[in-house]
Amino acid sequence: MYFGKLFPPLLSCALLVLPARASEFVEKLKESAAVEIEKSETDALFRQAELSQRYVAALKALEEKVRATGDLDALIRVREEADAITKSGEVTSHGDKGITELREKYIAARGVIMKDANAARSRVVDALTKSIREKEAALTKAGQVDEALAIRKEGEQMLLELSSGMGNDGVEFAEDSRATGPTELKELKKINVPATAPALFEKPFSIKGTWLESMTLPPLKQRISEQVVIGDRGKKKWPTVVLPKGTVWSGRDTRIFSSGGHIVATKSSFERLRFVGDLACDTFFVNCSFDQCTLNRGGGWWGWDHAAKYYLENCVVSNSLASAWNVGDNGFRVRTSVFEKAEMPTVSFKDKEPAKYLNHPWFKFENCRFVGCKVPSSFVLVTRDCIFQDCIFVDDPGLKEGQKPIDVIIYVGPGGRYDISKLPKNVTITRKPDTEWKGETIPTAQALRDMMGF
Repeated sequence: MYFGKLFPPLLSCALLVLPARASEFVEKLKESAAVEIEKSETDALFRQAELSQRYVAALKALEEKVRATGDLDALIRVREEADAITKSGEVTSHGDKGITELREKYIAARGVIMKDANAARSRVVDALTKSIREKEAALTKAGQVDEALAIRKEGEQMLLELSSGMGNDGVEFAEDSRATGPTELKELKKINVPATAPALFEKPFSIKGTWLESMTLPPLKQRISEQVVIGDRGKKKWPTVVLPKGTVWSGRDTRIFSSGGHIVATKSSFERLRFVGDLACDTFFVNCSFDQCTLNRGGGWWGWDHAAKYYLENCVVSNSLASAWNVGDNGFRVRTSVFEKAEMPTVSFKDKEPAKYLNHPWFKFENCRFVGCKVPSSFVLVTRDCIFQDCIFVDDPGLKEGQKPIDVIIYVGPGGRYDISKLPKNVTITRKPDTEWKGETIPTAQALRDMMGF
């Protein structure tokens, strides 16, 4: 690959001509790395576009077959799948056999494309690491210890930025796949909400087109009727948008699309909005309320697991959250939050071992309360230490069996109904009365709303 042949000479030249100052040395390395990463990403983008065109063509052929059967509803679903791919690169949740068979091939091919791009980025990071270590050693031998330490600090920050989201986030060691005993429950890694404070921008909704710059918004009470797009990968614009206390956004099922950026919201309220994140776009909500909103994966970039991440802490979510999530597209960490009258999403582990994610920091709901919700069995597997009141538990036919046993304990209050009857043989759901809960206090919706000041 041209990428691999070109990059090492660039690094060698950088070592010869760079000035001694750490920031200048590292900046020069970053510039040469950016050239190589851009080449690999551009290649992946074109390959993805070509793949999408082939997928749409296959769907058009399927549409003709379905038309011949006279099934109008099935034909409409095929068209919706093709339209979704054409407009945004997203797939639908339709489960028709013809669609799913084509979709599996499409997703597999897409995964190969992004795996290649991720491997190219890994080679860049490895080469940069080697160059930085060599520079550190040379400076140390020359007695320039402070300069060596500065190189290390600047270099590690750069490597962290370049390797962000490359697949091992929060997991120190993989479980041995040969072991068949229960996976030990461990304390979940803490997620740190970014403490960022970009400059205030008074009128963000006067911006025509994509939001490209980091900014803190004023606490607006805003009706949003058109899609908001944050960030642009092609322009290397990855802004962070901060929504402060008192923000109130309402839409009409309007999309807030993080195409290449991040959102950090505190004590904010959202109604009828569809939050959508592309690969490596993280969204953080603390002390926020949601009514008829959804959190989903979108966009055309694919690669590692937990592509679009959502963090919720001390939030109240009413009436909806998402219809379906899977381990490849969605990363979620939800703490001390309350869900009211919502149909919880089904959760697919795809071809991965479900027990692998029992301790994963980006695939878990912990210390949450569910009130009047519909809860599929697959969703139960991503909960820990949660209370369910007046909930209906139902089977998820898509829940597949893994190699390791899983036992999830749920604390159930009075009322509700438990209709789960078809669990895989290695999955156990143990129900206990909520009066037996002895752990961390799990808030109520009213307590959280009082905290928010709504």
